[in-house]
Amino acid sequence: MYQLYYSPGACSMAIHVVLNELNQPVELKPVSIQNGDTRTPEYLKINPRGQVPVLLADGKPMAEGAAMITYLIDTHGPSNLLPAKGWERAQALQWLMFANSTLHPAYSRIFWLNRAVKDDVQKAELINTAIDYVQGLWDQLEQELQTKPYLAGQGCTAGDILTTVIANWGGLLPKPITFGPKTKAMLKAVSARPAFQKAVAGEGVEYKAAA
Repeated sequence: MYQLYYSPGACSMAIHVVLNELNQPVELKPVSIQNGDTRTPEYLKINPRGQVPVLLADGKPMAEGAAMITYLIDTHGPSNLLPAKGWERAQALQWLMFANSTLHPAYSRIFWLNRAVKDDVQKAELINTAIDYVQGLWDQLEQELQTKPYLAGQGCTAGDILTTVIANWGGLLPKPITFGPKTKAMLKAVSARPAFQKAVAGEGVEYKAAA
């Protein structure tokens, strides 16, 4: 059985959803970032970067979300969440990597600025600029979705799942993010999937982004 170290509603929830999609049993191990659980010597042994998620597979730790998702689907597929080869796989990977390496860090920058910058005026200016950048990313996704219901085409892929998880972080920002109608439709469809709803219930998260 897999073990997943997670923080409720964090990017780790995408791994939780994918495990549910693949009908894989998992032992959930909650970690409180706010309480410093990710900085303990015990946790740093399995992830020296002190982040979630961490997935233990046969006792071996993996610490990058996109790698976990790819590994799980390749191991327990086939799954339409990540096609096996060709252009379809490349498109699905493109949007998974976008969510993991572009959208997620854009939010992380805001959270870091809020902690690290002490001058209130400077902080407000920097955070507003960072939020505007995040808004621009969502505007780009809205354009992508004008001709297709999901980011990689006609069906939900892993990138849609991680993007839908990240979309729910808007309540943590001092200025709201606006989603276009096509984006809201995608978020509603993905968050309504039974595997997603099971993860939401299991982590005690209220999903608001699709409202």
